[in-house]
Amino acid sequence: MRLRGEHPAAVLPHVAMVTSLFPPSIGGIQTHTWKVSEALAQRGARVTVITRHHAGLLRREERGGCTILRVGRGDASRAVATGSYVLEAFAALAKLCVSVDVVHVQQMLSPLTVGLAARSLLRIPLVVNPHACGAIGDVSQAGLARGRAARRLADAFISISRPIRAELTDLGVPAARIFDIPNGVDTHSLRPASKDERDSLRHGLGLPRGPLVVYAGRLAPEKGPDVLLDAWPQLARARPDAHLLLLGTGALAGALRARIAGVPALAHVTLGGGVSDVGPYLRAADAFVLPSRSEGLPVALLEAMACGLPCVATRVGGSIEVLEDGQSGELVASGDAPALARALERALQLGPGSPQGTHAREVCLQRYSLDRVASAYLALYAQLLEGVAFSSAMVA
Repeated sequence: MRLRGEHPAAVLPHVAMVTSLFPPSIGGIQTHTWKVSEALAQRGARVTVITRHHAGLLRREERGGCTILRVGRGDASRAVATGSYVLEAFAALAKLCVSVDVVHVQQMLSPLTVGLAARSLLRIPLVVNPHACGAIGDVSQAGLARGRAARRLADAFISISRPIRAELTDLGVPAARIFDIPNGVDTHSLRPASKDERDSLRHGLGLPRGPLVVYAGRLAPEKGPDVLLDAWPQLARARPDAHLLLLGTGALAGALRARIAGVPALAHVTLGGGVSDVGPYLRAADAFVLPSRSEGLPVALLEAMACGLPCVATRVGGSIEVLEDGQSGELVASGDAPALARALERALQLGPGSPQGTHAREVCLQRYSLDRVASAYLALYAQLLEGVAFSSAMVA
């Protein structure tokens, strides 16, 4: 049995990935957490994911080389769900504490509470991974007390975008403990499709034959799907054969559905609901749009870029870092429906396989591939476990 602190360099770590959001729940955080956990396991790390239990799911399963533990009562009232998750997640870590080398928490909410308890009471090194910025972001939602505790106890913070780094700095986190590691996507399965592949995918998915724009994300105010519907009639006048598919679920779903019903200008707009794998839909599309009001580092945008699609996004959060305006996509002001419509018209004119889409994929391969992100995580874990002095330089 290995005592804490005895971690030979040749031995890859046992990582406890603590997250409230995990598949089969659908979303960018869920996708990223699962894919990066799987990538770490493929590289030889031992990964235990500790997430919330919901009805119909196994409490424990082995999947993709990872152990998944589902704890608490996720379908209970909010207070009971949160309290039971925190208590049972900590209990699970306490049972594993002899073997776990690093606790890596996703978001600064209930997983952070679990991580802080593990760092304080079990002395396990703690990595904190915020995912959102602004008023609805992790630092804001963590609250003053939890934020100060994280600043004092966490060994490292992951900054997925410059706005999140700025918020961590404002919180008082020393630069030496902030590591710039972006979200990553699987560039092997997410790849450009040939025309024949697109035709086959559309047939299999029941998608229309005309020019197709895809949106993927939560149907929530911060994602701006309402602005997209404001923009669509203008695009429909220029491209009456164009179709829009919105993939996702959320609080605005009912309002969007009611707004679409019976409106001729929105006749080619479809709400596709949530899908567990957005890849086939993106590979079948001609363009991608993300009209957000706020973003951390959008996984959906990275996925579309990996598929070589011309992409239109708004100048918010990490989207500004990901999409090079005029080079790998087009950025417009948040809330500007006419500008969004014009940019989408240009994106459809370019279509898949354009130099812009090719450049977008190259950006993903060079900076946002899952392989690169997993390697950066392992380098960070090694620094923590070997006691190497932190550097504020980029790990990736």
